Amino acid sequence: MKRFCRSVAAMFGLCGALAVAGCDGDNEQASRSPDGSVFLEKAGGDDQVGGTGRDLPEPIAVRVYDTQGDGIQGFEVDFSVTAGGGTVSPASAVTDAAGEASVRWRLGAPPVRNRVTASAGGRVVEFVAWADPGDPPAVDVLLPGGGLDFANEDLAFAEGRGLFLGSPGAILNLAAPGVAPVGIELAGETIESPTGIAFGASGDLYVCENAPPRQSVKRVRPSGLCETLSAGFEGRPFALPNYIAVHSSGEIYLSSTCDNRIYRISPVDGETSEFLSIPGPNGIAFDAGEAYLYILTENPRVFCTTGPDIPGGLFRVLLGPEGGPGDIEPLVERFALAGDGLAFDEEGNLYVVFSGYIEGRRERLFDSGVFVRTPEGSFGEFFTVSILEGEIITNIAFGVEPFDPLSLYCYGFTGRLYRVGVGIRGRPIP
Repeated sequence: MKRFCRSVAAMFGLCGALAVAGCDGDNEQASRSPDGSVFLEKAGGDDQVGGTGRDLPEPIAVRVYDTQGDGIQGFEVDFSVTAGGGTVSPASAVTDAAGEASVRWRLGAPPVRNRVTASAGGRVVEFVAWADPGDPPAVDVLLPGGGLDFANEDLAFAEGRGLFLGSPGAILNLAAPGVAPVGIELAGETIESPTGIAFGASGDLYVCENAPPRQSVKRVRPSGLCETLSAGFEGRPFALPNYIAVHSSGEIYLSSTCDNRIYRISPVDGETSEFLSIPGPNGIAFDAGEAYLYILTENPRVFCTTGPDIPGGLFRVLLGPEGGPGDIEPLVERFALAGDGLAFDEEGNLYVVFSGYIEGRRERLFDSGVFVRTPEGSFGEFFTVSILEGEIITNIAFGVEPFDPLSLYCYGFTGRLYRVGVGIRGRPIP
């Protein structure tokens, strides 16, 4: 499979002339010691392309040499993975008579850019490789679920409180791995049909409530007090409130799929305003710097019975200086019946859920899976499950201690909970 970075990055102008080594055309080939007596250079294996989870075709090699250009034998070189979640073997090597040392590099699980640094005596060079979709990662089932009629939707981690799952009639809490889920006790109002759930910095849990007749957004305090924060917009209940993202300012952003809108809600008094109009919005998330809001969409004609017949895709919108939206930028268009959950890792890679891929691959109509878009603009498949076998992935989140922070946790429509090793930490919880 050809590397996607070249064409997509060029499309969006992310890298002027995208070098084979990625977007870092200034990556030095050699590094010298502070006193100028010893030099370190790359001797082979840089800028390879391989399959996820596999060894690169060639080892990566460096050469240590002196001021006369002669190789230095017996010099120890350390190799360290700095991006992509892969491994090197061994972690260090000693130079031979020609001053060269080499190791094998196995790429990480997701289809993203990988990096390794080689260092010797304070001198450092960097290797870059790209991982195309190759071996699918192992998918562990942590909770068995109970069938497609359960209609489970979202999950969220809270520091020190564990994992929370939206389930019909309840919000479930897993305090730690291996512990049975327990419904949290609520005071005040109840929650009947939760879809999107998300935590604010104050520890409040925001919930999309889809029980008729008043589809709304509810807030659950850490004490368990549950109350309606916003009952709708301009006197009307929301039409399928679906997903929530909380800005660092505390404001709540809500995708309302069948309204074809994203709303902004004040955490103080629930005042609700329209932020953006877009067909079939579902999953939404801010990038690390909150410069953009990323949006997954689904086909309104399929999921709302009315509205435009537009397949789902991935978009982003620039947040203006006053918080208003800029132009909507398409990143992946008309790709699937539905886009759903999404999550960033700490390296800026975005993991997105699509179900029912339709563009150019109708044989995948009954698959649901997680795809990855890198900061450079490449887009590749991570793993899939089959709807025909009774599962649809709805939402995803990176683990937070005591759950594995290097794994992606995936919630299925059936109520099954999955864990997939990524090897990269998730973006820190704001």
